[in-house]
Amino acid sequence: MAPPPFSMYSPKSPDGDGGPHVAPVFGAGPGDDPGYLASLAGGTELGRLRAMMIFLLAAPVLILAITPLIVQGGEDAPPWAYLPLLPAALVAMTVGPRTPRAMTPGAGPAAAARTALLMFRQAVLLRFALAEAVILLGLPLAMVGQSELVFVAGFVVGYPLLVWLALPTRGGVERLRRRLESGGAESHLWAVLLAAPASAGDAPGGDASPGGTPPADDAPPG
Repeated sequence: MAPPPFSMYSPKSPDGDGGPHVAPVFGAGPGDDPGYLASLAGGTELGRLRAMMIFLLAAPVLILAITPLIVQGGEDAPPWAYLPLLPAALVAMTVGPRTPRAMTPGAGPAAAARTALLMFRQAVLLRFALAEAVILLGLPLAMVGQSELVFVAGFVVGYPLLVWLALPTRGGVERLRRRLESGGAESHLWAVLLAAPASAGDAPGGDASPGGTPPADDAPPG
C-alpha cells in the first residue's frame, strides 16, 4: 500500500536509518525542474511535495467560503479584534525566512542529500504552519468580534505569506537551498528532490548498486 502524503515528514534524525531512501540525480539543478504542474505527474519527491501543498493551500480557501455560515453578527468588528493578526504575521515573516538552518559541511554526497531532503521537508511544513496560523487566528477573532471581515483580514494577510513561504516553486526551492548551503555545505537538494521515491522492494538502509539490486548475501559454508 502506498504511504500517505504526510509520511514525507519524518521526525527521525536524518543521520539515522529513518531517513528517506532515494537515488539522488546528482548534477541536477533548477534548470531540470519540469515546472510545477508537470512535476505532479512525474512521481519525484518534488512532485509529491507539490501535490501535498496544493491540497493544503486549498483548505484556507474552503474555510473562507464557509465563514459566513460560521460567524454570525454585524459587519463592523471592534478594532481590537484585528490587532492579534499583526504579531502573528510578524512572527511568520521573521521566523519563516530563517528556516531551515544551515547544514554542517563534511558529509558525503549521498548523506548530504538525505539530510537536505529531511531538513527541506521540515522547513516547508514549519513555514506553512506559521503562515496558516495567521489565517486560522482570524476565525476565532471573527467569532468573538461577530464579523466575518476579521477572518477576511487574516486571510488577506496570511495567504500571500503562505504562498511566499511554503509553496515549493522553483524560486522557493532555490531560497531554501541557499539557506541550507549558507554554512559552506553542498546540499545536493535538487538532486534528491528530482529523484523518484524508492520502490517497495528497496532496502531502506542498504547500499544498493546503481541498478537497484542489493548486494548478495554470503553463501553458506559448504
